[in-house]
Amino acid sequence: MDNDTWQTPGPGTWETDSSHFDTTVTPLMAEMIEYAVPTGTREGFDLVGAPLDAIDVRFVNGQMYRRLVPIIGGGGRGSSTAPPAWLTRTVFSARPRLRKRVQTAARSLENRSWNGEADRWEATWKPELSATNRGLAAVDVVSLSDSELADHFEKTLEHSRSAMVLHFRLHISDLGPIGRLLDHTASWGIDPSDVMPTLAGASPATSGPQDALRPLAREIADADANPTSLDEVRAIGHSAAQLLNDYVLEFGKRLTTGYDLVHRTLGEMPDVILATVGDPQLLGPRSAAESAAERGEQALREVRSAVTAENLELFDELIADARRLYGLRDENGPITVEWPCGILRLIMLETGRRLVAVGRLRTVSHVFDLSADELSGCLRGEPGPHAEAVATRHRRRLLRAGSQGPTHLGPTPVPPDLDGLPEAMRRTMRMSANVVALLEADRNRCELQGTGVGSVSYTGPARVVADADEALERCEPGDVIVARYTVPTFNSVLALAGAVVTEQGGLLCHTAVIARELGIAAVVGASGVLDIDDGSMIEVDPIAGVVTALEV
Repeated sequence: MDNDTWQTPGPGTWETDSSHFDTTVTPLMAEMIEYAVPTGTREGFDLVGAPLDAIDVRFVNGQMYRRLVPIIGGGGRGSSTAPPAWLTRTVFSARPRLRKRVQTAARSLENRSWNGEADRWEATWKPELSATNRGLAAVDVVSLSDSELADHFEKTLEHSRSAMVLHFRLHISDLGPIGRLLDHTASWGIDPSDVMPTLAGASPATSGPQDALRPLAREIADADANPTSLDEVRAIGHSAAQLLNDYVLEFGKRLTTGYDLVHRTLGEMPDVILATVGDPQLLGPRSAAESAAERGEQALREVRSAVTAENLELFDELIADARRLYGLRDENGPITVEWPCGILRLIMLETGRRLVAVGRLRTVSHVFDLSADELSGCLRGEPGPHAEAVATRHRRRLLRAGSQGPTHLGPTPVPPDLDGLPEAMRRTMRMSANVVALLEADRNRCELQGTGVGSVSYTGPARVVADADEALERCEPGDVIVARYTVPTFNSVLALAGAVVTEQGGLLCHTAVIARELGIAAVVGASGVLDIDDGSMIEVDPIAGVVTALEV
């Protein structure tokens, strides 16, 4: 929608989504998201038998809004408010298609369908996607003709779109077993804050980029070298050069500082790679993943001891499923989104350089304000927007980035009435609700108090940042990163941090997940932390869930 008013983009209630994009989104990314989210979630909801048709997404003034579309009462077109319980019961019993959906929900729970998704991920989706990513990343875009570059862009775009659909499909399944674990353990009187640490070590992808540098860090240490550039790393010897080149090939073309195409890849930030490989922790006897697994096993022993004998078999099943899908949840994004979109970004940058050279763009960065069709057309010599028109779009997008839209558009959000749903569907929705509750902050907490992750307090200088890009530019090893929230694109810099504090989030948010994996102190969902003075000394107490500004 191209206006400066906050008009509802369709029927129903639309709620803002700031967990992925906190600024205005580029046209091409908006196109992909608006296609991938409803397509992927529709596949996922159908698989688990949820009483939902899809999650619909629209961008208003460049900001992302979403709505849940119920399988009845919405249909992808009408209101997003579910009908009353009595009507729901009547409709589900009367319509064959809906009775089939109910049967699917029951079968999904009985067969634990999420394990089938995990099996397909390991056996098919992950290796095929990774192979395609590597193949696309290996193409030397500079050597291509304009028409060849257009072909390469279109091929990469189609791959990115389909991978993103899978990303959102998998997210419907990967939350279920975690919610199921929390549902049962809560009924046994076990607090979620005790349960979540049992999942530490189940997400090796979180610390994967850091652990992948351990062999190179050892090469540098054995050579007693102190390189100040990646070229100096390569000069150490053939083995060091090969390890570095392999690392850049595998991780260098992934989005690192954010999800949008304007955000940089790791390969564009050699200083970050250099700082990470210089981390003394990489020379330790155990990897970050191994240390996390040890902490998870200790937490598991403690929680398991609180489970009665009659529930132990079920508990072991719940833990096994939750740990498996917890790992898939964090492995999913880097392969399905960050990697293909990073490749797409580098193609666009090369396109931008060529369009500047022939006068069709003012600067390279304006390429991100073109649509997919415009970008392909420009490469093929077809008519398109003039440089000034694109420059105007660019200025408008940047101006909009400073504005914050309403939290919802359309009618006031109404909590769904689940009473009329068949039992299997109620259980499915309750599992999801358990997880969603741990993704969000408790707004009843006091200022500078939130949910703690970890067992040891940490004191260090606060580095207040707006996004991962700023964090990577400004943070030094041992700093306490303070942000509104973090996403997987923060992983590289969090590996160097002493602790992390966020204004948003709960026990299952990204910040909490990576803090458990890296073994650093964290407090999430703490109101007021963004008002902390940058550079001031703060104490992060994960036991009390409190952040304290210290007088120096």
